[in-house]
Amino acid sequence: MKRIVTLITCCAVFAYIIMALSQIYPPIFKKSKIGNATDKIKYRIGIGVLFDRPKTLTGKSVTYRFYQNGKWQKKQLLLEPLFDEYKKSGNFAALKHCRLDSQLAAGIHRVGKHRDISKMKQSKRYAEFMDHIIYKHNKNVKPDSVEVSYYIKNYKTGRLHLSLTFKGKP
Repeated sequence: MKRIVTLITCCAVFAYIIMALSQIYPPIFKKSKIGNATDKIKYRIGIGVLFDRPKTLTGKSVTYRFYQNGKWQKKQLLLEPLFDEYKKSGNFAALKHCRLDSQLAAGIHRVGKHRDISKMKQSKRYAEFMDHIIYKHNKNVKPDSVEVSYYIKNYKTGRLHLSLTFKGKP
């Protein structure tokens, strides 16, 4: 049993070393069979962000606003204020709330981008996101309508790219 665990651990370490080297020497490895294999491994395992700097320089930004009392409220950022609160005070509850918001927003983004907006509004992820945003961000007051915009953020250039936007009744 120890041999199997040792063998699997050695294979994993070897795979990480090969992937790290493929980022240091891209022209050599990209054209070789090893380069093609590491790209497939990174895609399958999902560890490409560890060694791919452009992917670490992108993020997401979500804005929302409610239609209440006959007027639209001002757009508000969903993720950044919570993360800034965590950075300023070290409040782990704000970080957990930011991660929850991020996961819920990413879930509706995936469904909305790969399917239709109408299918997204019928999904379980959309219902979870709407329940959360109304309960936590609107103090449990159900608005007449909600507008959500999902942006892809490039930290290197500082630009936002609108990826998904929708309006709907909660």
